[in-house]
Amino acid sequence: MPGRALHGAASDDTFSGQVHEWHSEEGWGVLVSPTLSGDVWAHFSVIEAEGFRELTAGQAVTFAVEQAEQDRFRWRAVWVRPSGVQPPSGDVGDPAGPGYSSDLDITFDDSPSDPG
Repeated sequence: MPGRALHGAASDDTFSGQVHEWHSEEGWGVLVSPTLSGDVWAHFSVIEAEGFRELTAGQAVTFAVEQAEQDRFRWRAVWVRPSGVQPPSGDVGDPAGPGYSSDLDITFDDSPSDPG
């Protein structure tokens, strides 16, 4: 696929590219790939990495996209992984995984209290 601009990409297609710009204070940025026609809008929530999720301009990334109108962009990233980084274990990028789980167990004492 290198050297060929894709006009209709499916979300299961994976692209290599780089971060063109990143706005840490706003949590979004722009990705580019030579195989896509146009820039890709990306939100910090789709970055598959441990800890604080942000990217830096010029950083190499691998990502998947969906066609969408997002601001002035016709592509939106559905997941982004910094190159050379394995996806974290757990539910990041897995829509079937739990967003939150807890082992909290609450029991109530049914005995009457002594008002006296």
